[in-house]
Amino acid sequence: MNELLQTLFSESFVPHGHCYLWKPGLVWLNVISDIVIFLAYYSIPIQLLYIVRKRGDIPFDWVFCLFGGFIVACGSGHLMEVWTLWHPTYWLSSLLKSFTAAISIGTALVLVTLIPQILAIPSPKDILLANQKLEAEIHERQTVEAALQQSQKMLQLVIDTFPQRIFWQDCEGKYLGCNRLFAADVGFNASADVIGKSDAEMTWSDRTEVFRIEDEQVLATGVAKHNVDEYRVDNQGQGVWLRVSLLPLQNDQNDTIGLLGSYEDITAYKQAENQLKEAKVAAEMALTNFQKAQNQLIQAEKMSSLGQLVAGVAHEINNPINFIYGNLNHVQQYTDYLLELIRRFQRNYPQPTLEIRNYIDEIELDFLREDLPKILNSMKLGTDRIRQIVLSLRNFSRLDQADMKAVNIHDGLDSTLLILQHRLKANSIQPGIEVLTQYADLPLVECYAGQLNQVFMNLLSNAIDALQEKIVALTDSAAANQTALGKSFTPQIRISTQQINAQTVQIEIADNGAGIPAAARSRLFDPFFTTKPVGKGTGLGLSISYQIIVDKHQGHLDYDSSPDGGTTFRIQIPIQAVYPSVAGQNLRPSGRSPLLS
Repeated sequence: MNELLQTLFSESFVPHGHCYLWKPGLVWLNVISDIVIFLAYYSIPIQLLYIVRKRGDIPFDWVFCLFGGFIVACGSGHLMEVWTLWHPTYWLSSLLKSFTAAISIGTALVLVTLIPQILAIPSPKDILLANQKLEAEIHERQTVEAALQQSQKMLQLVIDTFPQRIFWQDCEGKYLGCNRLFAADVGFNASADVIGKSDAEMTWSDRTEVFRIEDEQVLATGVAKHNVDEYRVDNQGQGVWLRVSLLPLQNDQNDTIGLLGSYEDITAYKQAENQLKEAKVAAEMALTNFQKAQNQLIQAEKMSSLGQLVAGVAHEINNPINFIYGNLNHVQQYTDYLLELIRRFQRNYPQPTLEIRNYIDEIELDFLREDLPKILNSMKLGTDRIRQIVLSLRNFSRLDQADMKAVNIHDGLDSTLLILQHRLKANSIQPGIEVLTQYADLPLVECYAGQLNQVFMNLLSNAIDALQEKIVALTDSAAANQTALGKSFTPQIRISTQQINAQTVQIEIADNGAGIPAAARSRLFDPFFTTKPVGKGTGLGLSISYQIIVDKHQGHLDYDSSPDGGTTFRIQIPIQAVYPSVAGQNLRPSGRSPLLS
């Protein structure tokens, strides 16, 4: 190592200044030139390094470092030229030149490989054109972005104008946008504050799981949820009705990428709807009550007209019948006198004249004497029957008992049965209906006798209808089976009365007819409801009967029925009238007790 250094710095050669013959002008000219070149060469790398450091985007910046090294080596060679003028260290100078040559060759080789890339670098003109094009694109993009921002603002304004709350989410449940009303509902001042948040960060965080299940169902199935009314409790604890819609957002490939939702508060609408329904129900009820009252008035007017007609007919028949009935006794007596006269005449004058004998034979005197008393007895029986019918008609109409009076209810039952006698008799269609009565010893009952008779008429008519229905069914069955109806069924109506306690009497009207269908029993006393075919019933009979017993008489009307055992109606009414209380005052007369059921 020492020998190498000694060789490099050996001065065994002649200094370079001898070549210039040590002429001062020539020597200093070379010295100054070499020093200037040295300084210039050393300043160039410094500037290149400065440029590379300041411009980090310069391509091939490492080439500048390579050029800097080459130039530094060249500058050092010129400095060595000044040194060798006086110090002949030519080995050191040659080593430096070798180093310079190596750097030069490396730089040249690198430049050869970089020539295509360097030539591809745009020229300033190309860069200018590219900059102009880029500026135009930037301006166009800025214009589009401004238009897009304006469009987004307009879209947001439109969405904010909707009365519904609108929002949209990605598939992860993060909110991508909403309108102003939705943001206010979830506790934010602006729509932008909602973006990126989830349901867990909203005011309804306690219902996050419920909403998540609903959202996942729509996202998984792709089936929208349109206008579903839901009842919820808001943040103030008030119950509200919301109309909710959830729709899947799908791209061009029909892949679900998010969820669009909306809802609106329809509480006021629901309240108005409920009020409308209530008003409709009230109106329908009022109409039903009006129709009910109207039909009841018509029915009452019909019954009143019928009662007046029956009473008028009974009155007009009663006078001549009483005249006939009153004179029949005299006719009977006069007839007996005449027949006795004939017997005495025959006994005293056994041989009448020829003319008298011929007339006796002509009129068949013996037959006449035998048949005439029978005729008179038949006439008397007929007038008795007519008088009973007239009395029954008057008892049924009760025009003289429009107010509540004490009556014998058995008379009303018998009168009603007498009026319905034509329906109880046997005919070609039906066998006779057997009526069994079991009357208890009842006191007089305070009631509206005419209205109570109307109840008896309705219940007995229904019993007869039920029996006729069963007779028709059995007859059809017997005809289908080619058998006779025979005596397997005897239609019966059983009427019984009893006093069930000191204040109440009970009337039972039972039949062994078809019974009441189970589906009709809950509506049996409803107005206009009937189980009879169209045209055979108004549906008012039992409804009016119920009102007469329950409302007018403060009693009870109920029934038992079975398909095989027929139907039994039970009427319970107070013996003494019970009056309702009005304005805190009991309108019942003193000394009377209410009905004990």
